[in-house]
Amino acid sequence: MTSARTVRTSLGALALLASTSAVRAQQPVAPLAAWPGPVAATPHAWRAAHHAAAVRAAQAPAIRGFAAPSRMPLPALRAADGWKLGGVAVAALLVAHADRRGDAWARRPGVRDNDALQALARVGDLTGAAGSIGIGPAAWLLGRARGDSGMAVLGLRTTEAVSASGVMIFAIKAIAGRTRPYASADASPTRWDLFGGRRSDSTRSFASGHSALAAAAAVTLAAEWRRQGRSGWSTAGPPLVYALASIAAGSRIVDRQHWLSDVVTGSGVGILNALLVRRWHDAHPGSRLDRAFLRR
Repeated sequence: MTSARTVRTSLGALALLASTSAVRAQQPVAPLAAWPGPVAATPHAWRAAHHAAAVRAAQAPAIRGFAAPSRMPLPALRAADGWKLGGVAVAALLVAHADRRGDAWARRPGVRDNDALQALARVGDLTGAAGSIGIGPAAWLLGRARGDSGMAVLGLRTTEAVSASGVMIFAIKAIAGRTRPYASADASPTRWDLFGGRRSDSTRSFASGHSALAAAAAVTLAAEWRRQGRSGWSTAGPPLVYALASIAAGSRIVDRQHWLSDVVTGSGVGILNALLVRRWHDAHPGSRLDRAFLRR
């Protein structure tokens, strides 16, 4: 268990670390000097190594429209990503002071007995879970069945962003061990149990998985619609998916599954993963993943 001061200190350290990594990412890196080993000093060995490299390059598989990388590196964090991570941490710090007030609002009879609000919360719960997880594979299957490569790409990218967000959130939940609002009558947003999330669902409040998955799906869908210029969807689609993601996030507070800062952090994780997936594919066109799932 840690105190509220410890929690604020941890989040502040995260923001400082993100800012520091952003500044360091902007520093130029000096090129490595040639290794003055025995190979460089032996012409025969140098020629043999050069010939072997040329043979490997000639034998590399060439697929039209695709590169053939020998490995799939993870997306590299840039300076801007450090600031984004810091922004998420700062936002969580700012709204953490409203965690208790947010849960007090959710416990009001006017909220608990409001049929329209509860119905909206059920829509959000469905959108943040099954909807966010299923829309990517469904779009990919539809695109493959109809021969629509753009739809298949949209589905694959959405699946990637949602999957990455789910893995990250699962790890955060297991480590943080934050108590959910509904867990007990005296549940507190300052109650954390390191690695407590591995033991019980009631200690997996931080961060919100529904919010992360919905945000990842919404950002990816909106970006792909705009990039592909799909008729109608490029204009009407983004506001729709952003609204559904907001409803999914809000439903977690109404249902007393999460504190407000959990929802903000989860949404930030989803947005960041969506941006990283898109950037990685921009830098690695025709990746091994694309060749496996998008080849005709």
